[in-house]
Amino acid sequence: MIQSPYRRGADDGFIFGLYLSAMFFASIFAQTLPVLSLLSMAMMVLVPAVIFRFMRSFDRDLGPSASFPMLWMQGVVIFFCGTLIAGAALVIYMKWIEPDFVFNQMQSVADLAGAAPGTFVDNAADIASKMIEARFIPTPIAIVTELIMLSIVTGSILSILLSAFFALRRRSLQKA
Repeated sequence: MIQSPYRRGADDGFIFGLYLSAMFFASIFAQTLPVLSLLSMAMMVLVPAVIFRFMRSFDRDLGPSASFPMLWMQGVVIFFCGTLIAGAALVIYMKWIEPDFVFNQMQSVADLAGAAPGTFVDNAADIASKMIEARFIPTPIAIVTELIMLSIVTGSILSILLSAFFALRRRSLQKA
């Protein structure tokens, strides 16, 4: 029996959500334990490989009945479910565990003013200080919503590319 790409994507998305949560928290706590920045960076770089493994497993389970749209939908659902789980964890952290997190991050950026005149860093510091002065601090929900939308769009693009890879590979194996 063929498993639904929605169900498989949701199951894999749960695991991916835990992965993303660990990645986000590693980057957050890297300020106190610098080695976590390396872990966070490695986890970011490995996201395509993680998604590849999920999609390859589903492709193998489906066998010849695997199709481009099924694999693409699985990938989109993985990203959707995964980012919802990680987003919930981030909102809980930024809203209730460390409510000043966003302000502190903006203040850290604003403190970089003059560190590298005429560069992006100086421009970002200027923008951050103006936002603090205007009391225009984004809410945790707003930040997480943007992260979810970014993740779903980039995840959809990655899923298209990986689905095309599997479809082309399947076609070349059938010709051989």
